[in-house]
Amino acid sequence: MCSSNIYAKYFPSFFWLLFALAFSLSTHAQSNPIFEAYCDAKEVFLNGYFEIKFTLKNANGADFSAPNFENFTISAGPNRSESVQIINGQVSREVGYSFTLKANKVGTFSIGSASINANNKILKSLPVSIKVLPQSQATEKEKESTGQAYVQIEPNKIEAYPGEQILLDYKLYTTVSLEGYDITEEPDYKGFYVQELRRFNSGSLREIVNGKQMTTKVLRRLALFPQQTGPLTIPSAQIQLAMVEDNGRTGFFFSRNIKPLFIATEPVNILIKEIPRPFPKDFTGAVGQFKFQASIEHRQITTDDAVSILVMISGNGDIKRVQPPPLMLSDSFDLYPPKIIEENITEENGTVLGRKIIEYLALPKHQGNYLLHPTFSYFNTESAAFEKVKAGPFPLFVKKGSDKHQAQSNIQRDNEISGDIKPIKLESKLSKKGLFFVDSFTFIIFMGFPLLAFMGLLIFKKSKIKNQNQLNFKQADKIALQRLSTAKNHLLSSATRAFYDEISKASLGYICDKMNIPLSELSKDNMREKLVSTNISPAQIEEFMRIIQTCETALFAGMDNSSDMQVTYDNAIRLISGIEEEIEARNHESK
Repeated sequence: MCSSNIYAKYFPSFFWLLFALAFSLSTHAQSNPIFEAYCDAKEVFLNGYFEIKFTLKNANGADFSAPNFENFTISAGPNRSESVQIINGQVSREVGYSFTLKANKVGTFSIGSASINANNKILKSLPVSIKVLPQSQATEKEKESTGQAYVQIEPNKIEAYPGEQILLDYKLYTTVSLEGYDITEEPDYKGFYVQELRRFNSGSLREIVNGKQMTTKVLRRLALFPQQTGPLTIPSAQIQLAMVEDNGRTGFFFSRNIKPLFIATEPVNILIKEIPRPFPKDFTGAVGQFKFQASIEHRQITTDDAVSILVMISGNGDIKRVQPPPLMLSDSFDLYPPKIIEENITEENGTVLGRKIIEYLALPKHQGNYLLHPTFSYFNTESAAFEKVKAGPFPLFVKKGSDKHQAQSNIQRDNEISGDIKPIKLESKLSKKGLFFVDSFTFIIFMGFPLLAFMGLLIFKKSKIKNQNQLNFKQADKIALQRLSTAKNHLLSSATRAFYDEISKASLGYICDKMNIPLSELSKDNMREKLVSTNISPAQIEEFMRIIQTCETALFAGMDNSSDMQVTYDNAIRLISGIEEEIEARNHESK
C-alpha cells in the first residue's frame, strides 16, 4: 500500500523528467549542423558530366565558398536549393549548392573542400575523389546508355563559295522522353555571317539510325554566309537536355523525375572555295540563285526630264554583298549615282531570301528612240558558273524639250566670262548736302547697315554649314559606296596599297559625314565616343575600329593577301549597311 502510494506520487514527475531529457537530447542532436559533399558518380568518361552537391543540414548558412574545380569545367551552377521536412513532429532543414562539371582530363582527381558559415562557425566538407576514364574503355552497355539522346550539327553542304547560303541544323536524336533543351555553350561561327531562322519544319520524325529506330527533331536552324575562303571549322556546342525518368509513380501528387543530360556536338568542317576568275565586268558580288526584274517609269519623255529605272534583285545569297549593277547606257544619257530604296530579308520554305530594289535616274541629252537593256551578272552556285540575265528591252521615246538645264548652264557660263565691266553713265544728278545729315534717317541707315550685314552674313554662314552638314549626312552612304566601288577595282587589279587607302577613306569619310566630325577633330577616341553617343551597337563599333586597324596595318606594314582584301571589302560594305539600318530604324521609332 505504501509502495503503491509512492509510485502514484512520483511517477508523473519521473515521466516528465524523462520526456524533457529526451527532448533536450533530440534538440541538441538537431542543433548540430552538418555540412557534407555528395557526388553522383565515382567514375566518368572523358568529356562526361557529373553533379556534385554540398549540403548544409540543421542550420542556416552564409558565405558559401566553392572549392577550386581544377581539371573540370563548370557547365551549370551554383544552383541553390532549400527544403524543410516535418517527420513525426521533428523538423529538419536542408540547404544545398550543386554544380554540374565536365571532365577535361583523364586520371584520378580530388575535388577540395567547400566552406560555409553556420551559427558563427566555419564548416568544411570532406574532399571528393573522382576517376576520369578515356572513352575507349566504355563498355557497349555504357555506350548504348549514353547514346539514348544526342544532338548533331548538320550542314546541308560541306563545300560552298563566299556569300553562298549554308543551312545549319541542330538535330536531336533520342529514344527517351525529353522535357526540353538548352544550349549552354554556343560555338563561335568565325568566318560566317549568321542569320537565325524562326520558321522551319520542327516536327518530330521517326528514323532508323544505325539499325535503331529513333525520334528526330530539328531544334534550331541557322543560315550561314561565308565571308572568306579556305577551310572553316564550327567548334563543338555544349547542350543540356532535360531527360524524363520513369520512376513508376503516377497520380496528381507525383511529378515526373527530370534528369539533366549534358552532351557535346562534334565539330563541323566546311571548305569555302574561291570564286573562279576572271570576274565579269558587271559582277557585283551576287553568289547563289537570283532573279532579276526591271521597270521604267515613263516610255515617253523630253530632254528636260529624267527617266527613273527600277531594278529588283532577289535570291538566296548574301544580299548585303550585292552592290548596284552598272547600268549600261549610251553616251546620250547622263546617269546619276544609283540609290538603294529597299533592302530586306525574309524566310521562305526554311531558307533565307534577300531582296534589294535600286533606282537609277538617267537624263537624256538628245532626242530620239532608245532601247534600254538592264543586265545583272551573278555566280550560280548550282552550275558553278557566271550567268547574265537581262530585263526588257524597254523602248524609250525622247522628244526635244526646252533644254532649260542647258540654257541655264549657258547663262551661268556667260556670266562667268562677262567679267565686271559695266556701262558708262552719261548723265548724273547732283544734290546739295544737307547741314544736319548726322541727325537724318539716311545717316542712321548707313550706320546700321554694317551691323545688319555682319549679322546676315553670320546667319547665312551658319545656315550654309547646317545645310552642308545635312547634305553630307544624307549622302554619306552614297559617297562611301562610290569609294568602295573604286576600292573594288583596286581589289580586282591587286593594287594593295590603293585598295586599303580607299577602304580607309571610305570608312573614315562615312563616319565623319554621318556623325558630323570635322577633319581637325578626327581621332579614334573621338569617333568611338560619337558612335557610342549615337547608340550604334557595340558590335558595329568594334567592327569599324577593326577595319580602321586593318587598313593602318596594311598601309604601314604591308599586306598582299587577296583573301584578306576580299574579307576587308565585304566587312566594310556590311558595316556601312548595318549602321545605315540602325540609324533609319531609330529615326523611324522616333517618328
